[in-house]
Amino acid sequence: MKRQGIDKDEVFNQVVVTASNEAQAAGYRAMLEAARSPLVRAELVEPDPGGRRVGSLGATVNLLKKVDMARRGLVIVVHSGGDARRTPGYAAMGKAFIPMRDGRSLLEHIVETMGRLPLPSHGGMLVVSGDVLPTFDTAKMDFSRPGVTGVAYEDCADEARRHGVYVAGGRGVVRRVDEFLQKPDVHEGRHLIDTGVMFIDWPTAAKMETLPIAGDIYDEFPKMLMKGFAPFFVNVASSCDFFHVGSTRELLVKLGDGVRYVDCVGCQLRLAGENVVTNVPAGRFKSLSLAKGECFTCIPYGRGKWLDLKYRIDDNFKADGLWEKYGLGEIMKQVDSRQLLSLRRWSGLPRRANAPARIDFAGGWSDTPPICNIEGGTVLNGAVMLNGERPIEAVVAARKDKYVKIVSRDLGRRRLVKSAAELADHADPSDWCALVKSALKVVGYKFGEDPGLDITIRADLPKGSGMGTSSILGATVLAALLGRADADELGELTLQLEQEMRTGGGWQDQFGGIVGGVKILRSQPGERQHIAVESLDTEWLASLFKARGLLYFTGQKRMARNILRKVLAFYAENPHDFAKILIKSLKADAEAAADAIRRHDADAFAAALNGYWRDKKLLDPGSTNERVEEIIGRISKHVSALTLTGAGGGGFMFILAKSRLAAAAIRSELTANAPTSQSRFYSFAFDLRGIAITQL
Repeated sequence: MKRQGIDKDEVFNQVVVTASNEAQAAGYRAMLEAARSPLVRAELVEPDPGGRRVGSLGATVNLLKKVDMARRGLVIVVHSGGDARRTPGYAAMGKAFIPMRDGRSLLEHIVETMGRLPLPSHGGMLVVSGDVLPTFDTAKMDFSRPGVTGVAYEDCADEARRHGVYVAGGRGVVRRVDEFLQKPDVHEGRHLIDTGVMFIDWPTAAKMETLPIAGDIYDEFPKMLMKGFAPFFVNVASSCDFFHVGSTRELLVKLGDGVRYVDCVGCQLRLAGENVVTNVPAGRFKSLSLAKGECFTCIPYGRGKWLDLKYRIDDNFKADGLWEKYGLGEIMKQVDSRQLLSLRRWSGLPRRANAPARIDFAGGWSDTPPICNIEGGTVLNGAVMLNGERPIEAVVAARKDKYVKIVSRDLGRRRLVKSAAELADHADPSDWCALVKSALKVVGYKFGEDPGLDITIRADLPKGSGMGTSSILGATVLAALLGRADADELGELTLQLEQEMRTGGGWQDQFGGIVGGVKILRSQPGERQHIAVESLDTEWLASLFKARGLLYFTGQKRMARNILRKVLAFYAENPHDFAKILIKSLKADAEAAADAIRRHDADAFAAALNGYWRDKKLLDPGSTNERVEEIIGRISKHVSALTLTGAGGGGFMFILAKSRLAAAAIRSELTANAPTSQSRFYSFAFDLRGIAITQL
């Protein structure tokens, strides 16, 4: 999905993270795998050879020998081989994995920002530092020159004395470098300060493979370039901001509130001020009391060992001997990343995730594998609240024992899972616990190792409603378990969840609830589906629906997977190419409806919905039935367009009346002559937030 961030598979062919040794590399691999984000799903984590530090230039030369030349394309190298001695609260994780205010790691932010650079299509290597996030106008940069191109910005002499400085003539954005200085002794004027961003084309990278595996890419390498190793240019940004946590105090100020910073702590705290507390597992302490300026962290290492580290906010483990005093060099080689990840995964409990339902206006079935893998999918849907509420919810809280209790508020049922074998039994979709069990499998929950959990779910919708309930509930449970709501991640994991349950299904349901408002969702053919989201004019459509839109539960319940099997069988058979023609028509219906919204054309929108309803019935006659047709017959003279909101066969019906008066007539007719005791109208309104998480 490409929405607020940049999908690394569409920008970088490889994300490479360097580490100082194999122990640190193993921890980084675990952190990256746990992140499950396509932005940071690094294909290579490369330690310095021989377990000794070789510098950023040496690390770059070393990994050049490991990257496959035939598939290099665009590669980003994030140098992360430091010990993080001045931020001991995150030394076990590495600075690149410090959680930012939105819950994502610093590394994710770096890759996302660098993904916005206009890098050349013929490829090359972008080298950046894993502990610094520079922010500048990426769109104005130019990396089309051969050789090496850096990025700088103008600043005062005080800053120049602390950093690398480019000397370059000319006035354009990109300039040839005349000289490169390290921390020059200057006292006035404006200077071009190095941002640490460096792009190297592949011919130059090939020459670098012959260099010794040693040195600093921001010191020794510029000297080589100035001697003619390769052409050397610099982009000059008008301004640049940096996020860099160089000390515990900076962590307190930049990510905390200046008084306290608490992350992943499982006990009560009494803090006097200027305190940083990180990675304290639940149950290790009942409470912690820290005086002003005291900080605390726990580091898991070896086999079941923990180091409880209390330190002062201005302690400098790099210069004052504390790193050696506590033996942190050896401890960092033994960090138990599994314990650290388990601790962080279940931090912040209890928490609640809730989500809207969705109305499928056009394009459904085109999002379903293998159809979307072959044809690509296009769906128009909207996220909606029903009767003024977000109807789907999951709450996750920690237990004192190792068991998992699952409660369904709408079903009025509960179950206490007491074994790993029982938790692993999740392949029966008729089991009301299967969805939660599958979600736990997908997020990697380890029964008996991870904390026990209370999981409460709610879906205030009739069963078989056709509002995407099961998939959105799955995404909501995943969001509550993970403590984050990244749309890419949740969409992919929900597909995995449905595979675990053996229910199948497409991607539009979960994205319908994960992403708020009215949107058209598109994917290209391919095994892995990347969902592009285009948000549309929700306000105009809401105004139209306020006057003429109705949402009616038919009272007819159906199981979507039964219709799914028939549709996929028909697509596989494809008589006279008819199934493929219908899929193309379904996608065209969605595009036509989206275009009508852009043009504020109610008649064209109605025509697109009617086309979709026609095509669904042609694809599977089971999309309608006698009861549905009876309802339609009663109200048809008042209707401009209608469709069932899901696969068909029953559930909710969306109706666009010909006028406000026609809407009143439809409401009167179906209220007075309801086909079943469950049939009734629901009020609805578009939800602009999508899935949301709150800590309780």
